[in-house]
Amino acid sequence: MKKRVVLFVIIALVAVFAFSQVELRVSGWGNPTEEAAIQEIIKQFNESQTEIKAVWEPIPDFTKQIRTMLSAGTGPDVFFVDVAWLPEFAGKNTLLPLDLYVRKENYDLDVFYKPLVDAFRYNGRLYGLPKDFSTLALFFNKEIFDQYGIEYPKGLMSFDKLLEICQEFRAKGYETPLVLEADFNRVIPFVLSNGGRLVTDDLDTALGEPLSREGIEFYCNLVNKYQVAQESANLGADWIGDAFGKEKVAMAMSGPWTLGFVKEQFPNVYNKMGVVQMPMEKEKATMIYTVSWSINRNTQFKDEAWELLKFATDKGQEIFVERTGVLASRKSIADQDTDVLKQAFYKGAEYGTAWNVPTPSGNFSEANDQINSRLKDLFYGKITYDEAFNQIEENYMKWVEVE
Repeated sequence: MKKRVVLFVIIALVAVFAFSQVELRVSGWGNPTEEAAIQEIIKQFNESQTEIKAVWEPIPDFTKQIRTMLSAGTGPDVFFVDVAWLPEFAGKNTLLPLDLYVRKENYDLDVFYKPLVDAFRYNGRLYGLPKDFSTLALFFNKEIFDQYGIEYPKGLMSFDKLLEICQEFRAKGYETPLVLEADFNRVIPFVLSNGGRLVTDDLDTALGEPLSREGIEFYCNLVNKYQVAQESANLGADWIGDAFGKEKVAMAMSGPWTLGFVKEQFPNVYNKMGVVQMPMEKEKATMIYTVSWSINRNTQFKDEAWELLKFATDKGQEIFVERTGVLASRKSIADQDTDVLKQAFYKGAEYGTAWNVPTPSGNFSEANDQINSRLKDLFYGKITYDEAFNQIEENYMKWVEVE
């Protein structure tokens, strides 16, 4: 009889324990390799807890669906936020500020690269911890440089030096030294490095200001004036990394995602490429593309979600970096990565600018599309610079209105 009572008590305690566990819904996206790594992070987090159970719920068409779920009050407790969306999501009060937790626990944000932390601040408050990141750097094919007897590019070389190298290739019969795309985020480093800015103090466009305009004109002139660069589509390639891997060009400005692509698809090219920091005019500049672990402001389990964020960006980040090869936002993990080809990207994390443009509404998507359209027209001489900048300045505030 006593044995039955003891067994009943044990079963009851297990049932109570299981029932008392908080279940955290965690959502994001990723390719199969990344999702497997995230599943492992969730598994190890759960093993470290007694009162919290995290459940991974990937969302297809994440960008669209997460907005709908948050509006309906059905959003996950923890989810990924691309830095480009931060002004919109934080501006709509859908994210939990983390400042109270940081102060209460004296949590050391200096373990991360500062620009990556600053990327997730909005109106002075912190809304996420950086999961990982990418920056832009200059890829070059050593074999092609050797073949044409041209000196390898150096990191932080001037705009004029980049042009000089391209023109030297053309003079020696190499048709297209560089691949570019009409994408505003790729142009931004040229604006900022030239001393320009993206927006005014009242968040109107500053692209027509002299220094900003000079940076944009230099970028576009590589295609339309100097004819040393082309878009990947004109080179029989799907994107910048594909053009570089197919050896259609000697140089390309891209992110670390190109490393894995070239290594897998074009291993012979991978073994003969170098990577250096982006060209620099007046100031160092590159783009930072990053994603945070963030907390739903309306979650019932704020403290538990914070525990997951701390784990995911520490032990969890070790797992994610080891399994996927992405760049670590935590400096102690990054210091363990000795891959020579990644060093230029890590250096960019010290001074880069996050890929989002502040607007009154938090919405930049239409403005981005409209600016890209003008960039493409400038590539092919369909409009003049004066026409392009006039159109941007006249319409910009309409493009960034609340949707």
